[in-house]
Amino acid sequence: MVVASVPFWVLTGSLAVVARAVMNTYQKRLLEDASESEVLVVRDTVALGLFLPVVALTAVSQGFTGTTRGVAATVLTGLLNVIGAFMMFAALSREDASVVLPLTSVSPVVTSLIEPLVRGTTVPPTVVVGAVLSGCGAAVVNSRTNTLQSVVHSSDTTAVVLALSVNLVFGVTSTLDGIATTTVSPVYVSTVIVLFVGTGSVARLQRAQSRWPAQRDRLRALYRADRGLLGILQFGGLAATLFTFGAAPSATQASVLFRASTVLVVIVASVGLGEGYLRRRAAGATLIAVGVALGIAG
Repeated sequence: MVVASVPFWVLTGSLAVVARAVMNTYQKRLLEDASESEVLVVRDTVALGLFLPVVALTAVSQGFTGTTRGVAATVLTGLLNVIGAFMMFAALSREDASVVLPLTSVSPVVTSLIEPLVRGTTVPPTVVVGAVLSGCGAAVVNSRTNTLQSVVHSSDTTAVVLALSVNLVFGVTSTLDGIATTTVSPVYVSTVIVLFVGTGSVARLQRAQSRWPAQRDRLRALYRADRGLLGILQFGGLAATLFTFGAAPSATQASVLFRASTVLVVIVASVGLGEGYLRRRAAGATLIAVGVALGIAG
């Protein structure tokens, strides 16, 4: 009876949160022996293989419905997801994660500013406050040193600019996801995003022609080690994410809710894996939790 009173978007969002938390922790382990592009290729090819049959069944049973605006938003969010992923990779290749990740934490704030202009959706003040708190909490969780000091004394200004720009890209994609899923099935939107990011990752690998034989061997080993688990998590998590964007009152609220995955990662990393920084991460997780509560209540 309690579940019946919970909004559908909160249920799907919670599913996405769990999938994201597990996937992020699992991806971190895989990245110990492979590059980001290799992990993305393995993840998205498996996920695409899972999405295609669902797309076929959806097309047969429901056909395709979508306005020109919704289709354009679907294509654009796919392109921007590729750009955002590559910008993140470029920033991380130039500067420490303890500098880059905190700077990429305020995308829900960007969404709260853009969404009313693009979608005409009203974003309550409590949701904006929740977005700010969740962003600050994520910055605290992701940093291992004083965040402001690490930015001021960063060794690479380009990495800082790229990291800050990632917020704009993903802030816009969240708004576009909300527009697209209003008229286009989330199944189609999810498939386009996976297809675009996967294609971009393959292209990124093929640019290094001299290393391709070694990369091919690593990819095969990664597929065998992964056994499709990462793709399954991407399939379920991304589908739940897009269904949440389609059902939530605003894309900003959905974006704030997704910050809760960081809280789960904190519990797993700091407590379960014994990575340390427990006080800092607990404080950041608390800020995120308060921000998520305000976002949902809004």
